[in-house]
Amino acid sequence: MSKVVYPMSPPEYSGPGPSFDGGANYGINPGAVEIMTPDRIDDTTPPPAYDSIFVSEQNSRQSKPNVHHDDRNLWEKVHEWFEFSILQQIIWLGAFVFAITYISFGLKYAGQCFRKKYDGNGKTIEEEDLPSFMKAEGGVLCALVLYVFCWRLIFICDRKRTHRINKADLEGRKKCGGYLFFFCCGLCFATFVLCIVGATKVFQFHDVTKNHTLKCNDEFYNFYHDTKIGQMAILIPYAVYIIVSMFIVIPKAKNWFMRHKWHQWASLLDADQDGIISFDDMKKTNNTLEQLRLAVGDRRTALNADAQEKWWDDHIFKRGANKHISVEDYVAYLEGIYNPCDMGNKMRPVITGFFNFFSTPDFRKKNCILAEEDFIKFWTILKNVDKVHCRNVYIRHFLNPTTMESFLGDFVALVSSNDFFDENTIRVHTVLKPPRSSPCDTICHPSCCGV
Repeated sequence: MSKVVYPMSPPEYSGPGPSFDGGANYGINPGAVEIMTPDRIDDTTPPPAYDSIFVSEQNSRQSKPNVHHDDRNLWEKVHEWFEFSILQQIIWLGAFVFAITYISFGLKYAGQCFRKKYDGNGKTIEEEDLPSFMKAEGGVLCALVLYVFCWRLIFICDRKRTHRINKADLEGRKKCGGYLFFFCCGLCFATFVLCIVGATKVFQFHDVTKNHTLKCNDEFYNFYHDTKIGQMAILIPYAVYIIVSMFIVIPKAKNWFMRHKWHQWASLLDADQDGIISFDDMKKTNNTLEQLRLAVGDRRTALNADAQEKWWDDHIFKRGANKHISVEDYVAYLEGIYNPCDMGNKMRPVITGFFNFFSTPDFRKKNCILAEEDFIKFWTILKNVDKVHCRNVYIRHFLNPTTMESFLGDFVALVSSNDFFDENTIRVHTVLKPPRSSPCDTICHPSCCGV
């Protein structure tokens, strides 16, 4: 049965009509205070200018500290520049030219420049043969240059190797490296002593008394005299540089080295890299560690939230629970508690708690091997390190086999050990440090260890 619906007109509008006396804006209810009129718009604050938006954004960005700033001091910058500069190569090339020239002139003028001293009976009691001494000096200098060249060649070949070093071979390599280092120091010392003695002989060669006889080829003497001045002008500053590095700078450089490594450790906790370790950084870092657990860890379930927060409050947020701390303040805290003798014992619980986010003590006791693929995954997730760099460092620095427990020990060494000549202390530091563009000088300088 159909139903008829009759059309109905809508109810009349009860609001003010066009005839309402609202001034120029007729039809607007004066009680509607939220409605903007042209007069009220003129009274309000105008919106910001287009350019000011970007200016304020730039200022906010500049106000953040830069965690990637260069924290090297002046000596480190000069030292690194000198080691990688062409001046270093020119010095060694000049030393080799000096050595070959000394040997050549010593052979050419053998027996043509000597001085003899007699006693009252006319018996020879002292004889100086400059060509023979010149040959000896050139021979020692040539041996030093060739030794340095061979050492650098071995160092470059070691950087290019494609196989890892076994743990059983590490001690032998350390002893061999120590012997090579001290032998090099002996050659350097002998070269310096012979240079000083040779200069004394040349400059005082003509200071004779009536009991002396002297005979010398002028060409040979002038050459030896002039080259000795040039050699002393180069050798003495270089020797001072090495002596200062060995006995003054290296003890201080250990503290600089620790600060660099503490900054690296703090950068792992500063997720947004703004120089402040905040509560948001804690959340982001925890998420990253959760990704590590799923990728390379052995925990079946994530570490509970209370344990995670407790680790941050106990070991990182030193200004109070959930209170952010700057990277510099955190490094200053580590510097305040630093003691080379027991720093490892202080920092091991910190690193162990960090590893507990993605692994367990029982798993680490099994000494399961950390394969190259897992190693690359670890650093790609944690710090987005270049895969090629990770692979090279894994082959060159991490021993075969590498386990999660030994990896934890490498992290402990990162934040506790200041011995940059020890392979164990530089592994994680080398991963986090950008790769060098050229090989370092390995003679008497810690730069060969990546400092």
